[in-house]
Amino acid sequence: MIEILNGTRETVKFRSSAIARFYRNEVPEDYPPHWHLPGEIIAPLAGGYQVTAAGQTIDLFPGDVLIIASSELHSIKAPPAGVRYILNYDTSLFDQIPDMTFLLSLMPPCCLFSAKQFPQLTNQLMDILRQIEAEYTSDAPLFRDGGICSLLLHFFVLAGRHAANVGDLQTSTLTAKPEYADRFVYICDYINSHCTENLSLDEISELAGFSKFHFSRLFRDLTGFTCHNYITNRRILYAQKLLADSSISIT
Repeated sequence: MIEILNGTRETVKFRSSAIARFYRNEVPEDYPPHWHLPGEIIAPLAGGYQVTAAGQTIDLFPGDVLIIASSELHSIKAPPAGVRYILNYDTSLFDQIPDMTFLLSLMPPCCLFSAKQFPQLTNQLMDILRQIEAEYTSDAPLFRDGGICSLLLHFFVLAGRHAANVGDLQTSTLTAKPEYADRFVYICDYINSHCTENLSLDEISELAGFSKFHFSRLFRDLTGFTCHNYITNRRILYAQKLLADSSISIT
């Protein structure tokens, strides 16, 4: 369901909840290439679904769970019949939780959890989505957003821990040296919060408590990015949010 499409940019309207749009989709409708600021979770219940994102075409089957990152261009092809959950979520709800912003920065733009390969995990994720559906459609809206937020956090904690364990995240250094965990989560959160400022490698490595050469090596091993590229990526994401806000000028 695309309500507002301007070029390839979709504006997602949150209604029943201020942080999520959830619907059980049964419409055999294809969606053209589009992107939106909220992240997206797609999980077929019956029938297949085909998603093209991040340069790959993914065939989804019942029980699979796909996470598409904020601002990632994607298109969808639906079969003649089928049912699937589609959930858009406001990524800003993670902004005040350092390890969650750290997790999202390390996750690939398109992350598939296969029911065939990981049945226990996907059963847990699908159960959380069913709970979100119950919250979203409840006749009692009191604390609805709090309930949905807590379920989304649980969803991403399970997904993130699994992705780290199977190597879908660049966490080999962090796993091998857990004493670095708090420091690198803090540093990534610091960069995320100060990306509009003039950050230097000397300043950041000093905050981390390493020489800049040791820090540079550890940072790349952990995140898969150089520190410079990580900062640039965060600035691009911040600029995307500013450009998508029609209430402010481009300058």
